[in-house]
Amino acid sequence: MHPTVRILSIGDELVLGRVTDTNASFLCRLATDHGFRVLGAQQVGDGEAGITAALLAAAQDAELVLISGGLGPTDDDRTRHALAAALGVPLAEHAPSWTAIEARYRRLAPTRVIPPNNRRQALLPRGARPLANDRGTAPGMVATLRPQNTPRKRTLVAVFPGVPHEMKAMAERFSATLPRRFPGLTVPHISEVWFAGIGESAAQERLGDLLSESAPQVGITVSELGHLTLRVVGEPREVAARTRALRACLKGLLLPAAGLAPSLVAALSKRRATITAAESCTGGHVAALLTAVPGASTVLRESLVAYHPSVKHARLDVPLRVMSKDGIVSEACARAMAVGAQARSGATFAIATTGVAGPTGGSVENPVGTVWLAVATAAGSATRKVFIQGIRERIQARAATSALQLAWDALHGLVTLD
Repeated sequence: MHPTVRILSIGDELVLGRVTDTNASFLCRLATDHGFRVLGAQQVGDGEAGITAALLAAAQDAELVLISGGLGPTDDDRTRHALAAALGVPLAEHAPSWTAIEARYRRLAPTRVIPPNNRRQALLPRGARPLANDRGTAPGMVATLRPQNTPRKRTLVAVFPGVPHEMKAMAERFSATLPRRFPGLTVPHISEVWFAGIGESAAQERLGDLLSESAPQVGITVSELGHLTLRVVGEPREVAARTRALRACLKGLLLPAAGLAPSLVAALSKRRATITAAESCTGGHVAALLTAVPGASTVLRESLVAYHPSVKHARLDVPLRVMSKDGIVSEACARAMAVGAQARSGATFAIATTGVAGPTGGSVENPVGTVWLAVATAAGSATRKVFIQGIRERIQARAATSALQLAWDALHGLVTLD
C-alpha cells in the first residue's frame, strides 16, 4: 500500500481563474514519483477559515498534506495562521528565520529598508519547523497534525511558498526527507513512451488492450505541444514488457524525447542538419518552441516572422502574383515562403506557416483555424493543410507544433518532396 497525500493550492487568484495552478501538477508528480498515492488536489481561497477547514478535511484521510501559497508578507497571506489554528497553537516569531530574511535583503537590496510587513514571514506555529528558502524571503514550514476523531493517526503537513520557482526548489529538498519520514516508502517504476502523428482515438485503436488500469497501469495523455505520452506504472518486469509491446505497436511514430521540439532538435543535431523558419500566422511560436530546447543553437539557423505581404516578397522572394492570385493563406504561398527561406538561409530544412488565427479574418474558403504549412529542402518541398479549432492562442500554438511535425516527417522520409 502506498501512503496517501492531498495537495492544497492557496490563493484567490487561483479560485477566480486568474492564474493557472501549475504548483498542484508539480506537487502531484513529485509525490507520485516518490511512491505516494494522490487522493486529490484542491484550490482554496485566501480566507483563513477556508484554509483551516480544507487542511483539517485533507488530514482526515491523507498521511501527507502538501500546501503551496499564502506565505507572503501581506494581510491576505493567511496560510501560517490557518496551520496554527488547525494545530491549536499560537504563532510566534522564529528568530533564525527573521535573521535569514534580513540577510537576504542586505545581499540583494542593501540600500532598501525592510518593509515591516516582512516580519510576519518569520512567524511559525508553535512546534512547527521551518523549511529554508534559498530563492525568496518566505520560509516554508512542516508540522505534524493529529486530526480529530482519529486519535492514533498523524498527518504530516508541509507548506511551501506559492511562487513556483521558490516552491519547486523547497519541495524537492523536502522530498529527499520522505524516505526517512515514511519508512518502507516504495518508489514506483515508471516508463514513458512518446509519439506523434496520430490522434488519441487512432492510438486507442492501434494499442487495444495494451492500455490497462493495473498490472501495469497504462494511461495516455495528449499534450498541446503536439505529442502523446503513454505512461506505464507498475512492477519493473511488467513495465519493461509492456513498454516493449507499446513501442512495437507505434513503430514510425515514436519520438526520442517528450515533445516534437526536443525530438526534432536531437534528430537534426545527430544528422548535423539545420533548420530555419518563416512564420506568418504563428508569429514566432515555431522559433520559441525550438529555442526553448537546450542545444537548439546547433540546429536553428534563423527565424523570420514575415507577417506583412511586402515582407514575404522582399525577404522570402514570394512572388507578388502568388499572393494576389492564390492569396496569403494558400498552399502556393506557404510553399514559396519555405522555398525562399531555405534558399536564403542555406539551412537543410525550412518550414513555413500561413493561416487565419482569428478571431476575425476568416472567409468561406479559409475559415478561422485554416493553416497552410510547408517544408523545403534543396531537393524539393511539401505542403500540408490543417484546420485547428479554438481561440487565437491555441490556433497559433497548434499550428507551430504542426509545422514541427511536418519537419519531423520530412526528416524521416515520411512525406514526398516535389
